Amino acid sequence: IDTRFFAELAAEERVTVLSHDVTQDGFPAGSFEVVHARMVLCHLSRPERVLAAMSQWLVPGGLLLVEDLDLAPADASPHPVMRRGLHVAEQTLEASQGSDLRLGRRLQALVTDAGFDLGGMAVQPVLIGDGGPADEFWRLSFAQLHEFQARSSSPLAGELDAAMSL
Repeated sequence: IDTRFFAELAAEERVTVLSHDVTQDGFPAGSFEVVHARMVLCHLSRPERVLAAMSQWLVPGGLLLVEDLDLAPADASPHPVMRRGLHVAEQTLEASQGSDLRLGRRLQALVTDAGFDLGGMAVQPVLIGDGGPADEFWRLSFAQLHEFQARSSSPLAGELDAAMSL
């Protein structure tokens, strides 16, 4: 929905950038050869409905590429502050928009139930709280969620502050 980070890409002649709400807006059948959904399905309360729509948007033999999240490995983080911060993030997103940050474990079933042939699957564990590249993503995410928690006068905002400090 928010396309502000695609301004440079939108200048490319062969690329069209659209603001599109996959839960509300459709495309004609057979509109795409490839549909790539990165970190989308975990933020939807009904991902199976969107996958069914995506199957219609693809040409016959088209490719669906889904990259999504499963926060379960974070439960084993050696950083208790990060575990608590991620738990608050998970609770906040689930309550506010129906997100499922552990959707990754259900992804194969969701994709095949939507009628797609599973061509393969790869799992890439990401460490959080050790100075790696995922830390900046989560720092920014915690900052956004902190604003939400602060507006609702939630005591959980402190947990997000502590996680951001890592």
